[in-house]
Amino acid sequence: MKGASSAQVLRHGVFAVAVGVVGAAASVVLCLVVGWAYDLVCAHGWLLYLLPIFAVASLLLYRALRLPLDTTTHTVINDICADRSISPALAPGILLGTALSILGGASVGKEAAALHMGASLGDLVARPLKLRPLTGVWKGGSRADGAGGTSGGDGAVGSAGASGGAGIGGGASGGVRAYAASCGMAACFAALFFAPLGSTAFVIELSRYDRSVWRHAPFMLLACFVAFGLASIIGIGDVIPKVPLPALSWPVVGQCVVIAVACALVGTVYIQIIDGAQRLTKRISQNYYLWAALGGVLMAVLVTLFDWRGFEGTGANLLSDALAGRAGGWTFAVKALLTIVCLGLWLRGGEIMPTFTVGALLGASCTVMTQGDPAFSAAVGLVAFFAAMSRCPVTAFLMGCEIFGWAGAPAFALAVAVSFSLGRDVGLYGRGATGILKRATSAARARLVVKKP
Repeated sequence: MKGASSAQVLRHGVFAVAVGVVGAAASVVLCLVVGWAYDLVCAHGWLLYLLPIFAVASLLLYRALRLPLDTTTHTVINDICADRSISPALAPGILLGTALSILGGASVGKEAAALHMGASLGDLVARPLKLRPLTGVWKGGSRADGAGGTSGGDGAVGSAGASGGAGIGGGASGGVRAYAASCGMAACFAALFFAPLGSTAFVIELSRYDRSVWRHAPFMLLACFVAFGLASIIGIGDVIPKVPLPALSWPVVGQCVVIAVACALVGTVYIQIIDGAQRLTKRISQNYYLWAALGGVLMAVLVTLFDWRGFEGTGANLLSDALAGRAGGWTFAVKALLTIVCLGLWLRGGEIMPTFTVGALLGASCTVMTQGDPAFSAAVGLVAFFAAMSRCPVTAFLMGCEIFGWAGAPAFALAVAVSFSLGRDVGLYGRGATGILKRATSAARARLVVKKP
């Protein structure tokens, strides 16, 4: 790379390989621990009634590790974009916190845990290597949504990592912290979903194309392919079933458009309710223990009253049913409701697998209107709903192709384009790239107007 020393290029290569190995190992450990917790709650249904206790225990763990109690994927991304260090304690914190939630039957995923663990471990692996930016001069991070980091409650430090000016290995970071954490996120995610291209695109889009992240994309790809290769050999991860992919035709185009419109509408409501619940509860009281306990109680009551045992956990079982053509109706609304209760009331865990599940179930339910193949409709729904929720269209398209096959590329591209265009440009991870581009364009125009005599 132009302007980069061979020694630094070598160090970045070593870092990419190392973080790929670590990311794969973290993904395997995460799958084993969460799988064990889910098997226990399935075998011993009474664990559901301990969910309020498990929810509070996970927050107490965060407090003991001096992590902010309101840490979410969005706040971790904000820390990365601001080039703040990610605490090494976040990896065990989110791993055990997610396991406790799943042990109690909470409707949360483990994929956000993979992102958090990856960010923490990527930052940690980079420290002894004394990495420096390979090209240019980084002029400081900027947040995706212009908002500052949320401060932790109850004695926790004010961000997911300790802030400060010291760079990795000493000196100014120059954006290397952001790159290192992002590389770890991508590697762990690639190992979990066996999707190296989509995972690289994901962290680039999550950072809203932060220069310190995307300019190191070749090394992030290397880390992702190392993690993907190791995970493929071991065979432990989120294996999403394949579906038959029809050739593009006018009926298929119509099905994709109908599903994408539904995903855009439902996805917008879904993310706004989760975000609104978190904002409202923080405004009322920052006693996260109270909210988490309440979320556990509500989850247990709803599942017991309506016999929704099959909706506990990440939703992988429901996703498999949808992709096998055995789902439909209003099941997507049930899974969405339980996920909103858990995430909106601060239970530890993630949103990605539940989101995949809601999207697939919604896509399958659309066959009432389209009369299309329910399995293919579920796959399109998964991709389109994820695009609407995350505001990461390139990621949604690439992951759809890597998971289900490149033969579905035309259908997935159409569904993502429609869903992304019709959805609101603020997802669970903040404002999307189009919103940032519009704001940057408006600011540039305003500066030009000021400069005119």
